[in-house]
Amino acid sequence: MLRILHLIPFLLLGYTVNVLAQEPVRTDTLPAAIKRASLLGRKTLSERVVIQKDLNVLASPTGDPDFVKFIQTLPGVATGSDGSSSYYVRGGNMGGNVQTLDGVTIYGSPHLVGLTTAYPADIVSVAEFQVGGFPSEEGNLSASHIKLSSRDGSFDTFSAKADISNFMLGGCVSTPLVKDRLSLMASFRVSPAPFEYKAISGMIDRDAIDISNASAAIYDIYAKLKYRFDGKRSLSASFFHSRDNYKFRMNSGSEDMMSWDNAIGILQYEAPWFGKGRFRLTASYNHYGNSQGMEKQMNTTSNDLMIRSLLEEGMVHALVETPFGKDWHTQFGLKGRMAWFNPGSARVLETTGLFPKTSSPLVDNTRKNATGTLHGQVSKGSLDRSMFRVAGRLNYNSATGLAPEASALGRLRLTRHLGVEVTADYLVQYYHSLEGIPLGWSLDMIIPPSEQFKPETAVQVYAGLYGDAGIHHFSAGAYYKDMDRLVYFSDASKLFDSAIVGWEENIRIGSGTSRGLEFLYEKTGELLNWRIAYTLSRTDRHFPELNKGVTFPAKYDRTHILNASATVRVLSRERMNLNVSGQFTWQSGHMETVSAGSWWISDPITGYVEQDFYTSFNNYRMPPYVRCDVSAVLELTGRRHPQTLHVGVYNLLNRHNPFSLSYDPDTGKWKQISLLPIMPSLKYSIQF
Repeated sequence: MLRILHLIPFLLLGYTVNVLAQEPVRTDTLPAAIKRASLLGRKTLSERVVIQKDLNVLASPTGDPDFVKFIQTLPGVATGSDGSSSYYVRGGNMGGNVQTLDGVTIYGSPHLVGLTTAYPADIVSVAEFQVGGFPSEEGNLSASHIKLSSRDGSFDTFSAKADISNFMLGGCVSTPLVKDRLSLMASFRVSPAPFEYKAISGMIDRDAIDISNASAAIYDIYAKLKYRFDGKRSLSASFFHSRDNYKFRMNSGSEDMMSWDNAIGILQYEAPWFGKGRFRLTASYNHYGNSQGMEKQMNTTSNDLMIRSLLEEGMVHALVETPFGKDWHTQFGLKGRMAWFNPGSARVLETTGLFPKTSSPLVDNTRKNATGTLHGQVSKGSLDRSMFRVAGRLNYNSATGLAPEASALGRLRLTRHLGVEVTADYLVQYYHSLEGIPLGWSLDMIIPPSEQFKPETAVQVYAGLYGDAGIHHFSAGAYYKDMDRLVYFSDASKLFDSAIVGWEENIRIGSGTSRGLEFLYEKTGELLNWRIAYTLSRTDRHFPELNKGVTFPAKYDRTHILNASATVRVLSRERMNLNVSGQFTWQSGHMETVSAGSWWISDPITGYVEQDFYTSFNNYRMPPYVRCDVSAVLELTGRRHPQTLHVGVYNLLNRHNPFSLSYDPDTGKWKQISLLPIMPSLKYSIQF
């Protein structure tokens, strides 16, 4: 595990070259109707629309707007490792969260080992975060959904934007190809981190980090063509590809590599459906792969080791939405999904000075799995008034047969300023994520359901109040969640050690529960905006084959989570605006398993060996996680080419927040490993 952790300083370009040794010591793309509805109806705890200005003032490790980093500040969400894209919603595993782009799942969403996401915010028109009362088309998840809808290119005017930061370079273009008929939206980003690393590599203390000769390729590309037959019918074709590839040499003598990539193609047709209804047909292809390899000299033998996982998926989805009566709406659809899973394929090559190379081939573990879903829902009311929604899904899976799902959401306006919300869900997820090192990287192994590993299920209920009084908004409620058929990978630290075999034998099946109280208060205004979010929760796990069958806390059972943020408009002129923002987070420490002592046992070969003694799983709570970020955004408007300068400081206090513990046999003491120190970011944007 520590070998992989040493890659992080390389990517942080000198900001963190010594941190692994640390011991405890403004373009709004939302339609106006959606913005009005979000003032109350979409700021409840079950579903929320994320708007662009929320992202622009957020201080992230790389300075880029990031939906995941914003969502990590909301109630019910516990973060994973410092600065990463990992998040745990209402006690679920990280693999229970789904991120989709136009209805297609993005399985490998992180960039830069989790410091930012693989898709740029510029290609997104609407982002919705849903944690309960899911609509009928949202399935194959057990925790939450980040639903991204892509922007269309302009049909009448050309526009472009260029971004320059110390972590990402890129830009986007929106233009008509055939006026009023055919448009193009395109985006490309690449990280300058490999070139910056080479520039400063001579200044890095090689004794401080166990890494040298590092190189990387980090980029993403997106393009969307949309053709309008008339004002009501359209056909769009889009493509998204991202890649993270890292190679580096360890001082121990090994050449290591790791990579993950996405390739998604989407074809979508939209047309009217009998008057005021809408019909949408989506066909997509999705590729996701990750791998890790190592070349290492062992005595006189040279070993080339490789492990990889692949997922290929084809999907067709037909959806119809129809209004009827007064404020009544129906939605129904049919979705078919064929997936080819190839988890944990491995290859070993061995060479000696006297004998020819011997090899074991890259083992093919391909397993086909098909899922068909018939779904529908009925709703009445609107987002800014009382409403209810009942949704159902009937799934058929080729490995596990039939399984129903159901979701319900009800909002009742008690007074002009106060309402009550209730949600209930029974969810089924048709894949398992074997989580390796929980950094928010895309190196988890995804396996299909089977008779041995049946689909995960989750039952959750939520009840709370929501309301507003002019510019003040609040939500408060309680939830309970019961999870079954969860997987626990007992050798997670070795998942991508390039040598593990028989990984299926190390999977345990169990259950979990989570319960909590959530609170959110927001004040919106022209000069001052601020938000406070608090979560009080308890999350546990129960695996009959682990911990002597005794229930134990989940790894990211953070009892208290407090997030506070504020944005002040310091300067407002006709040609210039300046906003300053601050964010503070305090979270209970996550859980770690540490030994209570050791004893000596007899060994027939070596005599006596020392063995650690563990009292239970996750028996030690780490110190609290505390972080303060600041940022300033200067907008130069009213010019021919509007410009934006974003300056941010992540972890302003330079606090060494805990990531994990490492045992030092020389001193007989545990040492805390931290990841991110204070990190400044600078980003410049110009529009054409």
